[in-house]
Amino acid sequence: MRVSDDRYCRDLRRFNLAVRMLQHEARTSTICAWTGLNAERIRNLARSHGQDEAGAKLGRHRGPSPRRLSLLLSNPILRAEVAAMAGLCQILRVIPAEHLPTARSTLPSVARGERLCYAYELFRVIIPNVCLTFEQLVLLVTTLAEGDPWSTAICNICHAVILCDRLSLARLICEECSRNEVRGHVASPAAVNARHNENEGSTYLQGSLFEGEPDRTLIPKEPE
Repeated sequence: MRVSDDRYCRDLRRFNLAVRMLQHEARTSTICAWTGLNAERIRNLARSHGQDEAGAKLGRHRGPSPRRLSLLLSNPILRAEVAAMAGLCQILRVIPAEHLPTARSTLPSVARGERLCYAYELFRVIIPNVCLTFEQLVLLVTTLAEGDPWSTAICNICHAVILCDRLSLARLICEECSRNEVRGHVASPAAVNARHNENEGSTYLQGSLFEGEPDRTLIPKEPE
């Protein structure tokens, strides 16, 4: 009986994860990889659960998933969002501490997929009008898990989380500080550290992305 209960719980978690990913407009291949369900079952779920809260049918992306992180980083808005999202995913243990050279096949799991969805849902509550899609988030997580050549680093000026190419000689500086340099409004590291200490040690996370306080009633419950 216990074996049967365990199997039911596993299947229920896979089902719930698949539905959450459908709500985020994930591709069938992505949902299959993270849940272990076959493509036919995902398509059946899409027909029965592929609606938003208003009952409107959700979009389904076709074709291959995005494969190159460098294309996302060419957009200044996405570059800031990707960096902040990377920091959040590290905090929530979506990205493993150790690099996985075969992350595209070994990283996906139900437990990590639940944390992945939670991170994306939390990010969308905190930051209004997010441009980063769920499929792009999957690309980000797998690329950073592989660790070649992209990794996270800290901005030399404000200590924000940034993404960097480990093979590049470019300065480690975030998008906000880069724009400030162009405008001629560059704060010294000492001044930034002083503001950092005044905020009781809170971590700077791409502050320009945030507009006002998030509605805490919308913040999803973290998976156990």
